[in-house]
Amino acid sequence: MRRLFLVVGSILCLWGAGCESEPTPPKERVWEDVKIGELTPPTADRLPNAQLLGTIAIDAQLYELPADNLDHMEDIWRILSPTAIRMTSYNAFAANTFRIRFGRQEMLEPVKTLLTDADALHLGTMSLVVTDNDLTDLPIIESPARRQITFVGTTLRKESVSVGPGVLSLRFKAEPIPGGRGVRKIVACPVYGLPLRHAVEPLQAKARQREFYFGAAAFALPMSPGDLVVLAPDQYTGQRLTLGGMFFCNPEGRLFFNPATKRPPEHKPAVRVYILMCTGVSD
Repeated sequence: MRRLFLVVGSILCLWGAGCESEPTPPKERVWEDVKIGELTPPTADRLPNAQLLGTIAIDAQLYELPADNLDHMEDIWRILSPTAIRMTSYNAFAANTFRIRFGRQEMLEPVKTLLTDADALHLGTMSLVVTDNDLTDLPIIESPARRQITFVGTTLRKESVSVGPGVLSLRFKAEPIPGGRGVRKIVACPVYGLPLRHAVEPLQAKARQREFYFGAAAFALPMSPGDLVVLAPDQYTGQRLTLGGMFFCNPEGRLFFNPATKRPPEHKPAVRVYILMCTGVSD
């Protein structure tokens, strides 16, 4: 499985020209010859000395909004930008229903206001600290049973993978930028497998064997304090059989209530929206 991700990773451009706003192939082969690096957990003898390395702190805020209000996200996309975000293939990223935009700290309150206007609920914030060249997982959803996950690969063909009980996570890796202070190169990729860390090395090896990387939905960008990205679905599928559906959809839904309106509380299917904000960099 790692070999598949490395093949995908070898075409991921981090610092090339920006992504087009339309899902059309770039005229130049701007994704070639840049590697995102190995995103598998290091073995015990390769663990870095955290005291000698820098870190980046990221707050991951989770919102859910009613699925029938997903079109309100267009107001958020309009005030943010795709600039600086790189991916393996824009077409494959979009075909998996992933959508992402970049902004600065001053855009946080307008984004949160627009989410509130869309009846979204803030479900919590998870603080992550990613050490240079190490890995940190943001858990998305746990699956207690074996299942098939369908996704669109980088060749734009539908594929599927059979996975056992595990967790779908968004895995982060941070890399220092030569000559740059207060900034880190962030690479993020959806990964399905067991939790990243195990105290016993044989369990780590077993966990690595069960991991699957969805490289078509990977993205990368430089981040410094105050930078943020919004990650959300481009559409609501209402299912958990696809990568996008598993990552973003909550068909069981929840009770939504906006005190600013006079509508009674309603139980509706929901979609997840993530705001990932850099809160600090330690060189």
